[in-house]
Amino acid sequence: MRAEILLPVLLLVAFGGLAEARPMHYGAVQDPGLGECDALAWRGRREDAAGCYRALQRSTPDPAIQAEAAWALGDPREANYWFQEAVRQRPDDAIVRVRWGDLYTDTYQNEEALKLYREALDLDPENTYAGVGAARVLSENFLTESWQYLRPVLENEHSHGHTVPDAEHSRDHTHAGARLQAILLQAWMALESDDRAETLRTLDAATVVATDAGLPQLEIYALRAALDLLDGAGDSPWISRALTENPAFGEIYATPAHFFWINHRYRESVGLYEKALALAPENRKAQVELGINLLRDNRVTEARRHLEDAYAADPFNPKTVNTLRLLDTLDDFVLLNVPEQPEPGREFPQLSLRMHKQESAILGAYVRELAGRGIELFSKSYRFQPRETIVVEIYPNHEDFVVRTVGMPGLGILGATFGYLFAMDSPTAHSDSEYHWGTTLWHELAHVFTLEASRHTVPRWFSEGVSVFEEWRDGPVPGIRIPVDVFHAIADDKLLPVAELNQGFIRPSYEGQVQVSYIQAGLVCEFISRELGFEKLVDLLYAFDYRVDTAQAIETTLGIDTAEFDRRFQAFLDREYGGFIFKLDLWSKAREMAGSALEGSDWEGAVEYAEKAIAIHPDYVEADSPYLILARAHAGRDDQQAQVEVLRTFWRKGGYAPEALRELAIRLHAQNAVEEAIQVLRSLNHVRPFDEELHALLGDWLLQQDRAREALVEFEVLLALEPHDRAMANYQLARTWHVLGEAEKARKYLLETLDIAPHYRPAQKLLLELTQPETRMTN
Repeated sequence: MRAEILLPVLLLVAFGGLAEARPMHYGAVQDPGLGECDALAWRGRREDAAGCYRALQRSTPDPAIQAEAAWALGDPREANYWFQEAVRQRPDDAIVRVRWGDLYTDTYQNEEALKLYREALDLDPENTYAGVGAARVLSENFLTESWQYLRPVLENEHSHGHTVPDAEHSRDHTHAGARLQAILLQAWMALESDDRAETLRTLDAATVVATDAGLPQLEIYALRAALDLLDGAGDSPWISRALTENPAFGEIYATPAHFFWINHRYRESVGLYEKALALAPENRKAQVELGINLLRDNRVTEARRHLEDAYAADPFNPKTVNTLRLLDTLDDFVLLNVPEQPEPGREFPQLSLRMHKQESAILGAYVRELAGRGIELFSKSYRFQPRETIVVEIYPNHEDFVVRTVGMPGLGILGATFGYLFAMDSPTAHSDSEYHWGTTLWHELAHVFTLEASRHTVPRWFSEGVSVFEEWRDGPVPGIRIPVDVFHAIADDKLLPVAELNQGFIRPSYEGQVQVSYIQAGLVCEFISRELGFEKLVDLLYAFDYRVDTAQAIETTLGIDTAEFDRRFQAFLDREYGGFIFKLDLWSKAREMAGSALEGSDWEGAVEYAEKAIAIHPDYVEADSPYLILARAHAGRDDQQAQVEVLRTFWRKGGYAPEALRELAIRLHAQNAVEEAIQVLRSLNHVRPFDEELHALLGDWLLQQDRAREALVEFEVLLALEPHDRAMANYQLARTWHVLGEAEKARKYLLETLDIAPHYRPAQKLLLELTQPETRMTN
């Protein structure tokens, strides 16, 4: 148990004057004088409240109340000092630690706050204010662990402890404040999961508790307004009701704004945050969120202005600091429009690529080709022509990408789409050479179409499902790839009903459920396309609307209810994968024994068990695929042809393992299967575009096949990588330009080559060929 916690932020920050509104505590603090001041503040009478808090500071001997007043006046450093003093004087008072934790939460110190809430619960295990505080902190990161703290509060109508010196209120006092906070948090989480019926039911319960206890209902009004606005209403009666009680209650707009961006409706969230700031200009947290959402809409200049203003007022908000640092790094990025000038009849470029200047010459050509192919395909498939430029941001530093996507729930770690803009990691952001950046780009590009075609009303599961489905259907590595953990989830009956599938992304209930939900969503789309027709999948995309949820969209489009849909989907899974799932343990054992045999150089044993595993499930091509074991075993037996055939099957089924595929390409080329060798090697550009040897080899093979224009791309990338053998890279470019009939460009690169390596004979010979005709003409 700790009596003192020193926090750098709290020791540095002091605003002075009534600053951003202190969060409502719903009766956690039972002091008549403070209650009078809080009532003024919560009614928006800011100047009167400030005077009241100052008078309270002069009159109260209670350090805990001094802390509350200092906090309300915008001086968290002073509040921190007084909470320390209160804990020193009353070390067994749990509610003092709760309120100290609330201060930490309000000043972005969630880890320290959680420690204080847990200390309070150690002192008083039934202190439900502490339980709510811990649940709130954990819920901010969409962690289901929050329920272990929240559920007891919801089930227990009694809350213990208040910030008063006498002990009579600290035990056995029935109080509704903590319960109301718990119900509000439950409603908040339900709305984040887009469960609007549960949100409404929970808010009705909150209203009963608040009315009976005479507690403020402003936060209830804000959540009810969010429900109305999300359903497409232009206004809500709850807004006027809230502003009647508190004309400065900016959260009546900021709260709905949060749920708009959670639902990918970023532009609408911007408008709501602007309204929030108009009511409460001191609400710096809302201003930060406004800046971040402007950035998601590619309005960089406006975003920076708001973030800089927020930073000037509150320089310790980590979102502000990190996002401004991110914006500073963009000075090292270049913006490439594709095409450079809009085509005739088009008012805007098709693509805009924002990449680090050291990577643009390496990634640019591959991004343009892959994104261009995807836009053409998705435009036709989903009956939607983009109405704006699609912006692609590629970050070489993963931490910058993390900042770019701050606060997004249930995201993977590779890409995020905000509408017409998506951000993703560069291959250089990962030391793992297995990162398939091409698949990430394809996945995020598909999101652009599902979000924009549906006006951002499509549920999370459907948009993710289409993106996974498109990876399998026409992505850089086509083929249905299902990790073994997903098969175990199917076997253990852990898949969600389709009407609840969003939950698996937003608030997963078991480790790995987000990944399982991605694959389930993809399989749902595969099932619809295969069993009911691809056009039905597209029709379903357009069936979603502000008031149309998954159950209604399925019934309208497919003519069945979700229960029947789930039954048919399960039958599809049983038909497609039931046999494998039945033999899953046998398959796992065979794969394990194949791997053990391989490690022991028992080639025959490895072949035997790997072939048994493949026979059970021939489509498994993940990184631990038995195909890779079998290929290595054949190599150990010196059976190169068998190795080639196994790796060829692995590749054709959608497997990718860079070293194995490089080996396959080289062997195919040696067997004169040149076109297939080129295809295999070229596929590695979507995994390892910074591999010098890959570009040198691929460019050479393409040139040998009289595909000089394609070879040019590879050699230009090779030179951009600043290889050790720059002379060779320049020479290869000279050769290629020579084949293309561009003598001046060929000569330029030959001179570069000879400047580096004056005695490089192939370059001398080619330069002679280029100059001889001119010599004869002169003579």
